[in-house]
Amino acid sequence: MKQLIIIITAIGINIAAYGQVDSLSRYIEIAGENNPAVKAAFHTYEAALQKIPQARALEDPRLDMGFFLHPMEMLNGRQTAQFQLMQMFPWFGVRKAARTEAEHKAQMAFEEFRETRDQLFLDVYTQWFTLCRLQQQLVNNRENRQLLQHLEGLALQKFSAGNTGSNMSDVLRVQMEIAELENNIESVLSEINAEKIKFNALLNRPVESEIVLPDTLQQIEFLFDANSLMPQIAEQNPTLGIWREEELMYQAKAEMDNKMSYPMLGIGLQYMLINKSNSTNPDSHADNMKSMNGKDMLMPMVSVSIPIYRGKYKAQQRETAFLQQANRDKYAYTLNMLEAELYRSKHNLDDAARRITLYRKQKELAQSAYNLTVQEFTSGKGDLTNVIQVQRQLLDYELKTAEAIAAYNTMVANINKVTSYK
Repeated sequence: MKQLIIIITAIGINIAAYGQVDSLSRYIEIAGENNPAVKAAFHTYEAALQKIPQARALEDPRLDMGFFLHPMEMLNGRQTAQFQLMQMFPWFGVRKAARTEAEHKAQMAFEEFRETRDQLFLDVYTQWFTLCRLQQQLVNNRENRQLLQHLEGLALQKFSAGNTGSNMSDVLRVQMEIAELENNIESVLSEINAEKIKFNALLNRPVESEIVLPDTLQQIEFLFDANSLMPQIAEQNPTLGIWREEELMYQAKAEMDNKMSYPMLGIGLQYMLINKSNSTNPDSHADNMKSMNGKDMLMPMVSVSIPIYRGKYKAQQRETAFLQQANRDKYAYTLNMLEAELYRSKHNLDDAARRITLYRKQKELAQSAYNLTVQEFTSGKGDLTNVIQVQRQLLDYELKTAEAIAAYNTMVANINKVTSYK
């Protein structure tokens, strides 16, 4: 977990680049610490690390024990039991290759953890920008409600003053627009609450936890440079990192497969438990046998495995070679898809930027037109229909601007997810 905290803290340094309020960086930190999927991926990595000492360990020594139901008569006594201890050793370099393979498997698990973490951060960013868009819509609807309430007051004044061309229907039409806006406000509030539940789920917090949202949705400053982004993807993207580590793992496995086709060596001891024999021996060496009578025997042993069935070893080596080639193909395919995704994101980024510029300009024009139509309506030179039409356009451009900014910021987050963090 200490390693996880260090990783999350390092990511927090990059969050400032988004230019969001401090609460977003805090929510990212909470998500990294609490999200079950991220924690599960990290624990999987920790479990993979435990494979390394297992890979370099020797096989357990083998102890064979045998007991004679009827002691066997020997020249130097009666053998009652036999014990044999043997330790096998693989060919030189096999254990090192196995350890290297386990290390790269563990690194693959770490890259999978990074991929899970990056996807979580993208989900948090996307959900955050969705909430900010809705919050901006809420602000815009409330501001437009104030405009309509002001317009309602003007219509009432004209009607009360008996101004020519003004009647109660103008007041009622404005009130109808206000009622529709209030319904929109309630709908947006309901949607915000639903999206907050989803946001808290990503953070693994109670659904009712409060979320602080900014009243203004700001566009992230971002410079797209394909010449610098593509090398970052090749170096830092976790999916590519998985395939790189898998390639190194197969290299180590190929070396291990080759050396596993060599003999294994074993060193051991054999101990024979011998009791004294009461039988007499007329042989000339009886005196010597008498001195050996009942003496246990200890015998060093050497064992060698003979890998004569070469077919299975060759097939194993061919299998690893095919897996290596499949891995290279997966790496090339993933790199191509990431490059295509990067340029697709660039297109979406440019499209969102153009729409932001367009809607902001249209919003300014609509605001100016609204002010003019209100003046004309107040002076009796214009009717309410024009005012309401322009007011609707103003609100529409405000809402479209918020949607375009949210789309732009989401594309920036997606590009950063593709390039990842190291």
